[in-house]
Amino acid sequence: MSATPVEILLVQRHPYILKFMREKMGIITISRTHGSGGTTFARELAKNLGYSYIDRTLINEECLESDRHVGSFGIDEGTAPGLHGTTQELMADANFYKVSFMANILDHALRENAVMAGMGAGIILAGIGNAINIRVVRLMEERVRAIARVKGIPYDDAFDLVERMDEGKRDFIARYFSADPGDPSYYHAVVNSSYISLEEAVAILAEYARKHFTPACAKEAEAVLGDRLLEKRAEILLFHLGMGHCFGKVAFQAGADGTLSVSGVVRNEAEKDRLLRALAKDTRIREIRDDLETGVLETVS
Repeated sequence: MSATPVEILLVQRHPYILKFMREKMGIITISRTHGSGGTTFARELAKNLGYSYIDRTLINEECLESDRHVGSFGIDEGTAPGLHGTTQELMADANFYKVSFMANILDHALRENAVMAGMGAGIILAGIGNAINIRVVRLMEERVRAIARVKGIPYDDAFDLVERMDEGKRDFIARYFSADPGDPSYYHAVVNSSYISLEEAVAILAEYARKHFTPACAKEAEAVLGDRLLEKRAEILLFHLGMGHCFGKVAFQAGADGTLSVSGVVRNEAEKDRLLRALAKDTRIREIRDDLETGVLETVS
């Protein structure tokens, strides 16, 4: 079967998705309150669909190997000009952590069918046609009893733990994505495990996913995901070039015609040249549209 014009364009822009071109691709994100059974639900849903299971531990580990996302520009930790630290050292920078975290989630969304638990994945993948966002909740009393039983701790201690864990999740999402995970408008469905068994919920939502994920939906999503990932990789490149101070002041926008628009402000012509030369090494970029200015960068108070 010959490739369609759309498939040819996608392969030219994002060669690494070739082997997935004719498969239905889908991503299911699971947001959950602590003690709701959401992690078990995510694992069982992945098993039912034959999808990969991805969580924050895996993504954190991959962030330490983020050279995967700058290697396409011909940059590595040994040769990067102006590099001010290793990836592990860069991880202490909240901005680097955020963009690296997002790049790894986008990368997985392009490479495989997956169920992603937590991490704000539903917010990162907002607007992607082949992503289904699910929230798993449970009555507070039942959550506390479940945690007390599993941890072997008193009810009051379990209550405090549940509150701390919920607060930690809210703080993570607020800090990195300026969002509220409790906002129901993010989700295709909310599962209350106090009223429906996780087994029933898995069966219902697995069937919905099989109907929802279509080839046409996947192809459109792949193009959007590929563009977003390229933009995040370009942001990561700033840090590996020793230009982390430009994060938030330089913007990248991938275009449907294989272009990458670069706008904003850098300190001087040397920084501008360093960035543009590094970007030019990525073979997926047909043309770089340079709207960069040079000047004094404003300090964020």
